Amino acid sequence: MKTFKIFGFVLAASAVLSSCVGDDDTSLPDYTPYLLGEDFTGPADNTLLEIEGWQNIATAGTAVWRNQIFSGNNYAEFSSFQSGSDTNVAWLVTPAVNMDEFEGEALQFDVSQSYVSNAANKLEVLVSTNYDGIAANIGNATWEPLPASIPGTTATYFEFQDSGKLDLSAYTGMVHIAFKVTGSGNDTNLDGSYQIDNVRISYEN
Repeated sequence: MKTFKIFGFVLAASAVLSSCVGDDDTSLPDYTPYLLGEDFTGPADNTLLEIEGWQNIATAGTAVWRNQIFSGNNYAEFSSFQSGSDTNVAWLVTPAVNMDEFEGEALQFDVSQSYVSNAANKLEVLVSTNYDGIAANIGNATWEPLPASIPGTTATYFEFQDSGKLDLSAYTGMVHIAFKVTGSGNDTNLDGSYQIDNVRISYEN
C-alpha cells in the first residue's frame, strides 16, 4: 500500500507561515506538488535536447528530440524534416519515477504539432514498469499507451493544448514515461513535427 510521507521541513515551514498570518490576512493559495516537472529550459535554440536523467533515443533513423525557443518560450520538439531517413522513430524518456510514495499520481503536459498531415506521423505517450533504463533495451520493455489528447492533422500549427490529466495511480514501483514519435524524412506525408512542454507528474496533496 502506498504511504504519504510528510517531510519535517514542510511542517517547519507551515509553522513559520502560520505564525506570520493574522486572522485578517489573505490565506496562502493552494499549490500542486510534483513528483516530476520539466519545462525544457534548454541552453540555445535548435540544439540537442540533453537533460540530466532523461534519455533522448533514436531507434530508427538519426533524428532526435531538440531544444527549441519561440517567442521566449522553451520547449522540446521532434521533427523528421530533412533528416534523410526513410523512417524516424525517436523516444524522449523521463527518469524513473517512484509510484509507491504517494497517492493519486497523474501526468499532464502541453503539446502541439506542425505540418502533420497523416495519422501515421504520430506522437505516442507510453508508460513502462519494466524498462531498465538502458537505451539498448528500450524495445524489449513493455510499454502501455496512455490516452493523451494529441493534436490531430487539422490542429493549428504550434498551438499548444492540454494533454488532459492522465491517471497513473494504478501503477506501482518505478515507472518511466516515454514520448515516442514516428515519422519520415523522405516522405513529405510523414515529415511533420511535435512539440511538448510543461511536463508534470502530480500527486494528491
